[in-house]
Amino acid sequence: MKAFFLALALVLGFAASASAQSLTITGLDGKTTVLQASDLADLPRGTVTVTGKDGPQVYEGPIISYVLRAAGQPVGPKLHGDPQKAYVVVKGSDGFWGVFSLAELDKDFHSDTVILADHMDGKPLPAKEAPWRLASSGDKKGWRSVFAITSITLKMATAP
Repeated sequence: MKAFFLALALVLGFAASASAQSLTITGLDGKTTVLQASDLADLPRGTVTVTGKDGPQVYEGPIISYVLRAAGQPVGPKLHGDPQKAYVVVKGSDGFWGVFSLAELDKDFHSDTVILADHMDGKPLPAKEAPWRLASSGDKKGWRSVFAITSITLKMATAP
């Protein structure tokens, strides 16, 4: 009986670990796309240096505009007209979230680099930040650096 519970714990642990490596993106049309770590592995990558309480740290990971493109969202040449009014909510497993304009995340419109970091200082992210952490080269403080990202939701802003 003990072996059964051990096996069950291992299977459940694997399932939880596998789901922790997925990213849910809800697009402007309400369609949900789930990307796995393997889907993000081959996307163009960037590096961002973030100065924290322990000094500067170098983060590396897929550039977020390519992640959004992989989910079928309007970036690059498709980011014109109504999508210019869109904003993006990035949420972590702890419930913390950050907000960016869609254009702010697109290298074709904004000079900052924003990534879904999976490495820090050449090593995999610490457990509390994994599997991805948001890092932006333009933020003077890391207060929008969402840890343990689970979802990204695009929404259309309405007129005031």
